[in-house]
Amino acid sequence: MRTVIAMGLAIGLLFGADKVQGEETLQGTWKLVSGEADGKALTEKQLKDGKLVIKGEKYTVTIEGRGTTTGVQKLDPKAKPKTIDIKDDSGANKDKTGLGIYEVKGDELHVAFAPAGKPRPTKFTTAPDSGHWMHVWKRVKE
Repeated sequence: MRTVIAMGLAIGLLFGADKVQGEETLQGTWKLVSGEADGKALTEKQLKDGKLVIKGEKYTVTIEGRGTTTGVQKLDPKAKPKTIDIKDDSGANKDKTGLGIYEVKGDELHVAFAPAGKPRPTKFTTAPDSGHWMHVWKRVKE
């Protein structure tokens, strides 16, 4: 479960893209405001100081008690739902591809991921023992 949560938090940071046909850019800094893994809400401790920074295709995710993870992402904003593929540069999921979906709602970025090697999720929820995780990130005004 810890690996799934850590992977999910790291993957959540991979959401960077330039503007595509009127869509707001994902570049910048995001704060983790909610999430769940395997059907259970993340704790306040897991949310505390959760930060995602997206620069180009690179992401950096920092989570209290988990350290910092970096990697690269690939977005497809034309897919329905929009898709994101992430690959960590280090840690337990180094060089593994995680498949996810994303959407932007105002100043919030919603993402959901499946464990590496599993099919992409189709909705922004998780179920017990699925290995899936979901995060909501809020844009930090700079």
